[in-house]
Amino acid sequence: MGNQGLTDLPMKVKLPEPEAADRSHIEELIAKRRSVRRYKDKELSESVISRLLWAAQGVSSKEGLRTAPSAGALYPLEIHVVAGEDGKLEPGIYRYISEGHTLVREIAGDMRERLSKAALSQPMIRSAPVSFVISAVYPRITGKYGSRGLRYAYMEAGHTAQNICLLGVELGIGTCTVGAFEDEEVRKVLKLPANEDPLYILPLGYI
Repeated sequence: MGNQGLTDLPMKVKLPEPEAADRSHIEELIAKRRSVRRYKDKELSESVISRLLWAAQGVSSKEGLRTAPSAGALYPLEIHVVAGEDGKLEPGIYRYISEGHTLVREIAGDMRERLSKAALSQPMIRSAPVSFVISAVYPRITGKYGSRGLRYAYMEAGHTAQNICLLGVELGIGTCTVGAFEDEEVRKVLKLPANEDPLYILPLGYI
């Protein structure tokens, strides 16, 4: 029987409190991260948008690996930038191309109002100068991992969103991760192909 029954379970272990003075910079960013829904009337520069996109899905190695982990390095995610009239970018919806670190405008015009309506009329999507929309092309990953690939895509979306949130704290930019929206309506706004599904909306603005 060994020692079975000699120890009372469950056992609670009180962990030492993290000391503020000992925190690393990344720990400070984690501690300060909050969902933000009100933004200053201030445009986001192309440089800032560039940095946030790189944090999301940028190439960070000579082998083509990216800033967010992906099962099998298959990268099922796509990042779309919804830019309003009051920003540095021409208003419209852009697709981020990780290889080459470029944006391609696919839809012209300020689509923030339509995106907000698709997201249950949440006002911060309408007021933010820029929103990122994270979508997934599931066949890229389910071809290898089957139905489990869906789980991996959701995990990757979380990694990607957290990268955006933490760099936003560093840059004085607030965001919140929005999952409350009508999938088909967001698909229509972005004119997504049939094999691409929206997962997240992240409105971005200075705080």
